[in-house]
Amino acid sequence: MVKTLDIKQLYTFRTIAALGSFNKAADLLHYAQSTVSEQVKALEGELGVKLFNRDGKYISLTPAGELFLQYAQKMINLEEEIRTEIKGSEDVHGSLSIRIPETISTYYLPPVLKIFKGHFPHVDFHFNSCSSLGLHEELRSGIINLAFLITKDFRDVDLETYTLMEVPLVMITYPKNPIAAKSSVQLIDFKNEPVFATSSDCSYFKILEELFINSKIKFSTLYRINSIEAIKQNIAAGTGVALLSKISVHEEISKGLLVELPLEKGPLSANMLMIRLKNKWHPPILETFMKIMKETLSPQLHSS
Repeated sequence: MVKTLDIKQLYTFRTIAALGSFNKAADLLHYAQSTVSEQVKALEGELGVKLFNRDGKYISLTPAGELFLQYAQKMINLEEEIRTEIKGSEDVHGSLSIRIPETISTYYLPPVLKIFKGHFPHVDFHFNSCSSLGLHEELRSGIINLAFLITKDFRDVDLETYTLMEVPLVMITYPKNPIAAKSSVQLIDFKNEPVFATSSDCSYFKILEELFINSKIKFSTLYRINSIEAIKQNIAAGTGVALLSKISVHEEISKGLLVELPLEKGPLSANMLMIRLKNKWHPPILETFMKIMKETLSPQLHSS
């Protein structure tokens, strides 16, 4: 069992991981190389795991080291935040780790970050792609502070969920696709169409998949790509269909590069959710970030 973790050891560990070298870390921290090695050895002894792979002059993080780096950064950030709070300094430092869909980070986040930076210019952000899988565990363990989803529904008794806005969704294809000429498109019309879906963004495919399952229709071909931009480019080039957020394809539709298909079922939409762990102390910078998200995006709930 880990008894204590020396903050100096954490700084040393983080510096080695960043520079990829014990010697460079020693020079930067003004330590003897032997001191750096001893600190890492003591840290590995406390944790009971190996943190670095050592191969001659080259070092790399082990899987345990990669995981511990996230926690070490959080502990360092917390120490800096405590010092700031105790001193009452207006120059706040810290870090937030957030899981966020590409749609939100690309089309909704920029004005929020601009406002936040005006309040806290020295706060670091770590944004990662989103998935509902493992969300509970990552929030509970503190690996992430906050998460966003775009989905029809999400419930977890241990998590606080805030609905920020409704996100309109559209089915799109390329202009010369024969189904683009239809005045009303049914799901059966997609039976032989390649369907593009994001592998990192949240929930669009689940919504479409549920519609297909309820209609007892199977996908002909499924293409998973980790980029909305890549999906748009491939469809514009003359292949397949996809369900995406309206805001992400607005420009391409207006230019005639993509076509919105009029679904017989009517317009589709999902909810943008902001999620954090219940009954846990949250840093003031997180509270401020969430407040700005609500104030910036929630008014759109009735106008989007």
